Amino acid sequence: MAALGSELEARFAPGSNVKGAVGGANWCFLLPRLDLGRVVCLGRPSPAALTTLAGLGDEVAVCAPANDLSRLRRSLGSAEPTNVSFFESDVAGAPLPDGSADLVVVPRLPVLRRRVRADWVARARRLLKRDGIAYVEGRFLGRLDPVPLLHLGPAAGEVRVAAPLQDRQAVGYLERRFLKRGVVRRQLLRRPRRVLARQPAVTRIVRRRGVLIGRPSERLHAGPPEYIRAIAAGAGVDLENRRWGLAAPGDYPSQKVLLFLFPSAGETPESVVKITRDPELSFRLENEGRALTILREHGFGTDETLPCPLFSGSHRGLAVLGESAIEGAPFRDRTQATADCPYARAAVEWLLELGKATASPARAGAPSALSGLDALCERFTRTYRLEPKEEDFVAAHAAALVRSGDGFPLVFQHGDPGPWNVLVTPEGRPAFLDWEAAEPRGMPLWDLFHFLRSYGLLVSRAAGTREPLQSFAEQFLESSAVSRLLVDATSRFCAQTGLSVELVEPLFYTCWMHRALKEAATLPPQRLESGRYVSILRLAIERRDSPGLSALFAAGPTSAGRA
Repeated sequence: MAALGSELEARFAPGSNVKGAVGGANWCFLLPRLDLGRVVCLGRPSPAALTTLAGLGDEVAVCAPANDLSRLRRSLGSAEPTNVSFFESDVAGAPLPDGSADLVVVPRLPVLRRRVRADWVARARRLLKRDGIAYVEGRFLGRLDPVPLLHLGPAAGEVRVAAPLQDRQAVGYLERRFLKRGVVRRQLLRRPRRVLARQPAVTRIVRRRGVLIGRPSERLHAGPPEYIRAIAAGAGVDLENRRWGLAAPGDYPSQKVLLFLFPSAGETPESVVKITRDPELSFRLENEGRALTILREHGFGTDETLPCPLFSGSHRGLAVLGESAIEGAPFRDRTQATADCPYARAAVEWLLELGKATASPARAGAPSALSGLDALCERFTRTYRLEPKEEDFVAAHAAALVRSGDGFPLVFQHGDPGPWNVLVTPEGRPAFLDWEAAEPRGMPLWDLFHFLRSYGLLVSRAAGTREPLQSFAEQFLESSAVSRLLVDATSRFCAQTGLSVELVEPLFYTCWMHRALKEAATLPPQRLESGRYVSILRLAIERRDSPGLSALFAAGPTSAGRA
């Protein structure tokens, strides 16, 4: 089996996963099902919400005044979905037949008299098919139905968190995890509305509420969505009595919607369900499920430092993965941001142990096992414009690995072990989350390089340096406490896994090649050449004789040379 199998299946097209391109209407994932027929919006949805609704529905009808429709269509521009129709009318007079909609959306129920608001809701219900659902959102929303109201956050913009209003423990958990309590002055000056909207205190004052209702004769299930319960039941997992809270963090299409499931009492979730937002990215979540299963078979995670896979499946082409929830605090909230931080050192030790426990020396056919590295190198040189000397340098180091023979062990690789994917458990142990980029036959040292590069940025910021490239120079290229930690960990990794010290240098450079290739998906084409990781790679090549790298590579000469 070749190494880097998951990476060879991945898509690295520039601009395919850019920040801000994530869809809206995150409350949709609370619907009983996501395979919708006709969707009707009584009022103007956000462009991001309309994009999501158009992806889930066969057709979407938007009924709104002319000015609202013009604003919406200008915002969509060339991205206007082809299955959307626009009807110029006041909402109450929407020219659509009763009983024709699978989903009716009232995105902004106005703050009017109770009787007027009731008329809006009645109109939405009349449009529903027998098993249809209406989603109604507004501020200071009073009880409209026996189904409980939803607490929504933040105070404005796309819904990021949702939970039953009466479940204060679930609401509190979501606010602590996903809504920001601190205000950074610089951010407040740049985006005052967005920053203030995400403050829990503001959210409570504004009282943003929502509700899912059916026809008067239909009572909706108050627990987790039907499609989630069905997938779980297929694996013998009963979710009938679980409390829940929904979170949709992040600004990238690859980031998942999270449904936290709580026991009958308590403020700590016992499991979490991850749901892919984009069908094209379902393979990532499917890979995480496989990776966690393999790690479990290796005996990892039995100390509650890894999620345990509980069930998996798909709905409407979207991957769904249920796993145990890990109790702990975000690493970035606990770290001392120094090379001596016990939590950082514990994370390094955990990665070393993972490599030691899973190392499997390549067989005599090592070149075929690493043939994928040549393919990634080729993709990289097609994506970025390198100087000929830089391109030759990277290709020579990739070739050195391919022909390395039995001195090159393959290891289980996390794939994205940045501090943002680490929790610190109550016992002080590191817990690595988000294994969707995992490689069961992965590259040695890449996880260690990536973690300490990202951690070095935290160290630099604590010392006043915020620029990533300058941080890399300070922490990796110069002789620093972080670079000495890296040298020590690398030396021990080689001793524990049998990795030839001559391969440390080619692994170092190909690591940043690979990170740059992955980063390309998050960058628009015009920003490719200023990407963080391709800049790191260029700087490391330029300063390959720097004190930090000389110490890292001092154990032996590289087979690729220093040309």
